[in-house]
Amino acid sequence: MPQKDAMTTAETYSNTLRVTFNHMAQQHPELLPIAIAHARRNLSERIRLHYANTIAYGPFKGLKLVEDAHWGSADLGGMILGLYEQEILNELSALGRKHRSFIDLGAADGYYGLGVLVGELFEKSYCFEITEKGREVIARNAALNTLQDRVTILGEAKPDFYTQIAPQDLADALLLIDIEGAEFDIVSADTFAAFAKSTVIIEVHEWYPDIQDRLTRLLQQSAATHTARRFSTGARDLSSFAELKIINDSERWLLCSEGRPYLMSWYRFDPRV
Repeated sequence: MPQKDAMTTAETYSNTLRVTFNHMAQQHPELLPIAIAHARRNLSERIRLHYANTIAYGPFKGLKLVEDAHWGSADLGGMILGLYEQEILNELSALGRKHRSFIDLGAADGYYGLGVLVGELFEKSYCFEITEKGREVIARNAALNTLQDRVTILGEAKPDFYTQIAPQDLADALLLIDIEGAEFDIVSADTFAAFAKSTVIIEVHEWYPDIQDRLTRLLQQSAATHTARRFSTGARDLSSFAELKIINDSERWLLCSEGRPYLMSWYRFDPRV
């Protein structure tokens, strides 16, 4: 869709959005989160149409996604612009091509599992996804990008998930875990031992009342084989996006939102050997 059609129509919408937000903030503050979620989805849809479902920026540039994505539609705009979980993208890019295999627990639509292949950061990937719909979309996205021979699609990750991976791939891998809180049930000292020569990145979901105990245990489980470093969501720079200069500040910065209930953090574990 031409940029004029997909993006400049934002002015009328933006004015309406601004009036709506002001009204809700004053009269119905309890509805404001719903309005914000709607605005994020609308922004993502406009960007999706503008770029024809193709990642336009970042290390996954060129990755094509099917239209009926399994992943949350509100995040797609940030993904296309290379803004979504930029911290993880930076970590993957900084690793260069040091690792042969990418292993993704909680692969969703294959954004990471296929993106690292399109970006030639890894030779192959394993995508563990619990939902049948997600696995089906990963397969379709793999076909769309001609990556069928480089990705293995698997189901729910159990505590012994690593037994489904070729031993030579375990010894030269990056493991990314994002399983909505189940990381503390899946990961153990045995997991770190299996990946003793590989890097592990875990997204930590901190809504548990005993989160500090869980984090302490996780660090203890890794201590024999890995060193740990924590990092969190950081700054975004939107000044280089020419296509975003024509929309107002509120919408522009809303693209940086990932809809999190709190500041997201990850732990990166690097092998001691």
